[in-house]
Amino acid sequence: WQWKLEQDQMIAEAVESGSVTLGGDMRADTPGHCAKFGSYTMMNLKTNKVIDIQLVQSNEVGNSVRMEKEGFERSLSLLKNQGVKIEAIVTDRHTGVQKYLREQEKDITHYFDPWHMGKGIGKKIDALGKTKGLQAVTSWRKSLVNHLYWSASTSTSGEEAVAKWSSVANHIQNVHSHDNPLFPHCLHQPLVGEEARQWLKPSTAPCEKLCAMLLSPRFLKDVAKMSPEYHTSSLESFHSLILRFAPKNVVFSFPGMLCRLKLAALHYNENAARPHAATSSGQLRYSIEYPKYKHGDFTVRALKTDPTSCYIDKLMGLLFESVVEDATTYQRFTEQIPIPEKLCARFVRPDKKDAVSRHRSRFFKSV
Repeated sequence: WQWKLEQDQMIAEAVESGSVTLGGDMRADTPGHCAKFGSYTMMNLKTNKVIDIQLVQSNEVGNSVRMEKEGFERSLSLLKNQGVKIEAIVTDRHTGVQKYLREQEKDITHYFDPWHMGKGIGKKIDALGKTKGLQAVTSWRKSLVNHLYWSASTSTSGEEAVAKWSSVANHIQNVHSHDNPLFPHCLHQPLVGEEARQWLKPSTAPCEKLCAMLLSPRFLKDVAKMSPEYHTSSLESFHSLILRFAPKNVVFSFPGMLCRLKLAALHYNENAARPHAATSSGQLRYSIEYPKYKHGDFTVRALKTDPTSCYIDKLMGLLFESVVEDATTYQRFTEQIPIPEKLCARFVRPDKKDAVSRHRSRFFKSV
């Protein structure tokens, strides 16, 4: 109920603002490809607040692979029906979401998140570097991922982003002039001495394989759709926060998971705009961390002030001042929430005595 109140307020503000840019992504409740639940989160990237969460159970859509598209459609439909004008959406490269927006929502600009694209190309470079004779490509991994981010953030069009990204195929061969008029030459100064890299020699296997990967038509098509301004890093932070409310190694019911997701959203939204923490002398605070995806490299993270939990006081006030006095309204509200049947509901349940009897007979036969 408290989440509904705050969601209605956020939607009203989004309608009043004229148009919004959303970020969307799904989180599975368990690792691997056999998830029971998929929670699709829509975030208003202009305000950095979670505006909607849709929980999908795998048997609602046939299997866990289809949950992301279903959650996306539900969330988009809810926001549009409330009058929210969606200017653009930033997501990963999920093919089902791509097709839906391309065919059903042609007035919405669809961008791809550069972080997801950088992660994908980084994994491909790592895999290529494990092949015998191609180890030289791994030394370019970090630079190539950084160049992808730079191509997205400094471009005013998809064509310019493609031109900047394509130039890297020449750069790794120590060629810094390019045929594309949108980006005719590299912007860096001449690289000499220690600045010079281990350039890849033209026509060698590492160079040919890497360039074929970087310039594949499908990837270039996706580069043109990278978001120049908004990323979904805040969504990834929210997904990390959900682990505190709904760990992936614990099984929850559908209502239990839904409540925990909304609690996580209340907590995130309250602390989304925390200021940068500072020492008593006024110096801004930072920390050095070693994320797993950086393979031993470090990153600098700005420390924020301590989080607050005023939403708990609101929930307790709602409970003792309203729900305890008259729970009828709230019971009706919860009864309207559609709860799918359990995954085992469609299975044939045998008689327990017969099952035990057959189990014992098999056991004694094997002995």
